[in-house]
This record gives sequence, structure tokens and C-alpha cells, in this order.
Amino acid sequence: MQRAKRLSAPIFVFDDYVDYLKAWYGYARRFRMTQQAFIERAGVGAQAYFSDILARRKKLAVQHIKGFIKALELTGKDGEYFTLLVLKEHARKGEEKEKVLKKLARLREKNISTLVTDANAEYFSSWKYPVVREYIASMGYIASLREIKYAFLHFTMPLAEVRRTVEKLIQWKLVEKDEKTGGFRPVEGLSTVTYSGMPHAVVNDVKRLFIESSVHAMETLPREERHITMAIRGLSREKFRLFCKKIDELRAEFLESETGNEKPDHVYGLNVQLFPLMSVESDEANHGSGNPPPAGKSPDDEM
Repeated sequence: MQRAKRLSAPIFVFDDYVDYLKAWYGYARRFRMTQQAFIERAGVGAQAYFSDILARRKKLAVQHIKGFIKALELTGKDGEYFTLLVLKEHARKGEEKEKVLKKLARLREKNISTLVTDANAEYFSSWKYPVVREYIASMGYIASLREIKYAFLHFTMPLAEVRRTVEKLIQWKLVEKDEKTGGFRPVEGLSTVTYSGMPHAVVNDVKRLFIESSVHAMETLPREERHITMAIRGLSREKFRLFCKKIDELRAEFLESETGNEKPDHVYGLNVQLFPLMSVESDEANHGSGNPPPAGKSPDDEM
């Protein structure tokens, strides 16, 4: 059997091990890789086991991770990343899962720069780069790194990490250092950079920061200083697409907005999410037996 070539998409752009397995196997099949051949290379279970994992009927058992890493020909950081993706699905909520997520974020950030020919992916792999860059751009000039450290409202960053972040921004020519004063200013003439086109896993860390920060903002800021709202509503597919278009237009307007003669006083984050909560396409999904509940009564009223 011809040896399967490596999947060109690096594992660090995936945040789900099943998605990676599907992509890897879908590519390997072109080179006559079969599920049976894969499972023999992994040295675990039977062919049905691999099928169940791909169909998400079963989770990959922790004791089989090493075998799958061998079959996938993952080494070093790639194998470590795959291991963490599996452990993420087994971890209990709370500190255990947060620990795994933080390790994933660190590995992704350290290795994402090898995925593309420019710095875009590494820039977007962590919240700190776009946030700090936008702060310096809004200020126009900062005299010291401590100004950045003490400007955060909902999270903290050690001074050493601030320094490393700014050094990266200088390296990418997004910020420049004033050699006479020792301060920092944005590079002029740059357009606003966005997350468009970045794989989900790349921006995972930023999305998590937005969610955590919005919760902190609701708990600490008066209503006149933040606008956080939510709604739940049944929609048709057509209405969903219409609202998606409106959200994209709002986002574009937000990015293109000009402050005029007014100097920015905060760096704001716009985070709008629209996603399904329940399926209402089947009567059986709604009512189980297919019989509607009595008028004016919830199915749970008598529980």
C-alpha cells in the first residue's frame, strides 16, 4: 500500500480532534488508506471503533491517544497538541478544563506563525496583539509600557508580557519605538486589520476573552458605560441570513467609523453572536409523542 502523504493543513488550525481526524483521513483515503489499515497502525480496537469516533458516537479513549498519534505520524508539539485536543473533551468543567484550554492556547500561539507566510495568523492567535495595538493607535503615543499594563479594565497582563507583545508588534511593523524618548507610537497609514478569513481555532483565544470580558463588564460597569444585551427568537433560515447580513454590515460600519476631532477614550470590543439553540423542524423533537401540550400549559408544569 502506498504510504499516505501528510495532510497539508497543520493541526494547530483545528480545535476539535474529530475534525482533524476527518480531514486527515479524508486526505489519506486518496492514497488508499483504509479505516482497517489506520486502526492496525494505531494498534487499538477494531475498524468499527474508528468509525464510531469519526461519527462522534464514541470518544477517543485516553489510553489510545499514543496509538493514534503513531498512526497519524504526529511528533513533538503536533502530538502534544493532539493529546490536549482529546483531553479537552474528557476534562471536567471548571479548573481542569480551563487548564487544558490554556495549554492549547499557548501551543497554538507558539506554533501558529509557522502556518502562513506572513504574521496574520500569529497576530490573531492571541487577544493581546490586536488589543494592545489598538490601544497604542488610539493613544497616538505612550511614554512607557506601564501605561499599557494599568489601562486594562477586565483582565491583567504582567509587565514582561506587555514588553514581549510590544516587541512583536514592532517586529511586524505595526508599532514603532521612539529612540529619543523611549516611548511607542503606531505606524502611520495602516488600515484596520480584521479577523476575516482566520480559521476558528486561530481566534479561539480572542473569542474566549470577549466572552469573559463581557461578563466582567456587566458585573462592574454601570449600564451607561456598556451596552450588552441578548434576545431569543424563533427564525426562519431566510430571516437568519438577513440578520447575519445586518450583523456583517454593523461590524463593517464599526471598523470604518471615524472619531473625527474626538480622541478615543476607550478601546471597545464589538461581539455579536447569532447561533441556533434548538431545532424546531420536527414535531417529534418538540413534543416527543407528537401530541401538543394542553393549551396554556407547559409540558413541564406537572413535573
